[in-house]
Amino acid sequence: MARCPNCSYKLGIADVKAECPVCKVNIPNFNWEARLDDDALKAEDAWMSFRRKIGSFKNALFGNKLRIARFVLTFAPIIFVLFPMFKLTAELPFSDGAESVSLLSIILSIVNGKYDIGSMLGFISLEKSGTAFIVLYASLVLVVLGVAAGVLNFFVLLISGVGYHTKGNIICCSLSTLFFIAAIVCITVASSMFKSAIPEIVSLRLSYSLFIGLALFIVNLVISVVMKNSFKPERAKYRESAAAEYEKRLAEAA
Repeated sequence: MARCPNCSYKLGIADVKAECPVCKVNIPNFNWEARLDDDALKAEDAWMSFRRKIGSFKNALFGNKLRIARFVLTFAPIIFVLFPMFKLTAELPFSDGAESVSLLSIILSIVNGKYDIGSMLGFISLEKSGTAFIVLYASLVLVVLGVAAGVLNFFVLLISGVGYHTKGNIICCSLSTLFFIAAIVCITVASSMFKSAIPEIVSLRLSYSLFIGLALFIVNLVISVVMKNSFKPERAKYRESAAAEYEKRLAEAA
């Protein structure tokens, strides 16, 4: 149960009036000037903390040319969706002639009904080329995972910028790099399988854009690793500033 802030009388359920039944102090308005000053200090502290976080956020993202380059490179996965991953030449029900395949073209073809998912998955059961199609589809999944990790890296960059952290960015870029390497290997293997199994029906050629995407992720990874050390003194300075501001507020409140 609540107590009177003046005399510490334990208020009961029947004590519904604003005044304390013992000392007659108006409980809601008790010591309102001090509480108003305390609220003002808290509001000022919150504003200073917000300004400090915004300042560190801007510095972490745009403090120098290297940090600006890292921020720009986080948009690479979004741009890569437009680039072709491989060139497919096939005489199959879902494809007619040579076609450069990208993630965007696959999505649009499925939406427009050009590609039928059931028919595409049915190629897995083919005797000669079923394994090649499995490896090819695995490469598509790996590319999607790599792009997804790259997109996640953008949001991690925004969140971690406040405290000068790069661990999350290093993890996301590492995952994207590994996924793209695995995708390149899978497409290369699938191309060899098609060439040996059904060369007269399907031919597959890897696109250079995958290597460009891989290079961008590697560059972003290297920048994040380099910036990890450069962020250490600024992260310590940020923490010291926050601690000093907190001690200052405590002293003012006392």
